[in-house]
Amino acid sequence: MSLTTAYQHASIHRKILAIALLTALITTAFMLVFFLSTDYRHQKQKLLEQNRVLSKMLASNVSAALVYQDPGTAREILAALKEKDDVIGAYIFTADYRLFADYQSQLPQNLAILQTIDHHSGEFWQQFTALPRGQYDDHVFHPDFLDLVVPINIDQRLIGYIALHLSLAELIYNFRYTTLEALGAMLLAMLIAMLLARWLGYKISRPLLHLTSQIEKIGESNTFDTRLQVDTSDETGVLIKTFNSMLERLEQHEFNKNALIVNLSHAKWEAERASQAKSEFLSRMSHELRTPLNAIIGFSQLLESDEAEPLNADKKDSVSHILSAGLHLLDLISELLDLAAVESGKLTVCIDAVECRSVIEEAMELIRHHAKERDIHIQYQNPAQAFMVSADRLRLKQCLLNLLSNAVKYNRPHGKVAVSVEKLDENIRITVKDTGIGITPDQFPMLFQPFTRFHQHQESIEGTGIGLLITKHMVELMGGTLQVSSQPGQGSEFTITLNQANTIN
Repeated sequence: MSLTTAYQHASIHRKILAIALLTALITTAFMLVFFLSTDYRHQKQKLLEQNRVLSKMLASNVSAALVYQDPGTAREILAALKEKDDVIGAYIFTADYRLFADYQSQLPQNLAILQTIDHHSGEFWQQFTALPRGQYDDHVFHPDFLDLVVPINIDQRLIGYIALHLSLAELIYNFRYTTLEALGAMLLAMLIAMLLARWLGYKISRPLLHLTSQIEKIGESNTFDTRLQVDTSDETGVLIKTFNSMLERLEQHEFNKNALIVNLSHAKWEAERASQAKSEFLSRMSHELRTPLNAIIGFSQLLESDEAEPLNADKKDSVSHILSAGLHLLDLISELLDLAAVESGKLTVCIDAVECRSVIEEAMELIRHHAKERDIHIQYQNPAQAFMVSADRLRLKQCLLNLLSNAVKYNRPHGKVAVSVEKLDENIRITVKDTGIGITPDQFPMLFQPFTRFHQHQESIEGTGIGLLITKHMVELMGGTLQVSSQPGQGSEFTITLNQANTIN
């Protein structure tokens, strides 16, 4: 897991702690480097100034020996440097750079450095002598020692030089000790920063963690009556106040929602009860109406077919109207019974393998007389292949009769009705297409609503507006679908899609 991912998934307490520690680490590290570099530079400058004073004192003491060309006295003066452990070697040169007297320390810690001094000093002395007088740097710092050269003057006249090799061991030791002290102070500062960061993180994250836990509880219990206490006026306090305000709105919304659910449940119960009462009323009234209606139709048929006492033309015409109206009323009652069965869920079908060509022909034969009266031409190309569908024969015939009846009723004079059947994959499609007045797009949502009739200007057209609804439910009960497409002024097309019989296990 990368640092970025770990930071993203860390708690806010850990983020505050990490930010505080990282800031403290960077700050203390920068201050440590700055302090140690400055201190080391000051220590080196202090050592250089001290040894410059020492070199000038030696130059003053050996000036007489250099004037009188007494190397022995000069060596005795230089030998006094053995009391200083940091002096590795001392050399007196004449004004023309000839060695006049020298001293080398015999201390073990300095002997190892003396093995490398000749090389470094030679470079330094070569650089020193190559520059014009007054333009050279009088010292050079090496990793372990310091080279220092001071001129020897008498009455502002240069008579020679004194060169010192000085050990930096004490300076390095002091710097290491100072570094350890600074690191200890840095660790102490980091510890204090960590403790302060933990305390600060706790103070900042505690209300946020409490807010998070309350949100989780609210999510689990789905109740919004909890309120958080506001202890501060900073951003966290503003967040908690906003959260409390949101809880109040959610609580009010939940109350309104529950009240709405109760009202809707009651309204649903009332609607279901009204629908059930309506269905029961339709069923009972239909049965009650069918009994006397059957008697009227029966007596009308007897009067019409009585050969012993035949009716005259006027009476026969009246009986014919009574019989036609009775049959029409019987059809309406049957549709109402089917509607009541659909709404109550009691409409049943008996699925079997049905050869649909014969069903189509029977339905066409029943509607042919009505189509002839309106001068509507029905086209049907009987396919040579038999199409077996999974359906209820009686219900399928009723569905086709409803579609054909609508195609004839809502067609224009001298119009056409085309019936076709085809196989599509594992399905059989039966299509009824007319050349009538069509259906507008805004009428499609109401097409399968009960008691809905379009084209109110054609009030003479018989029907109750429930045929398509019953047809749709019957087709769906048989495992099929009813689809419709229409264009105003060009006609409508209704398609029944049913499963092929041999696909049913």
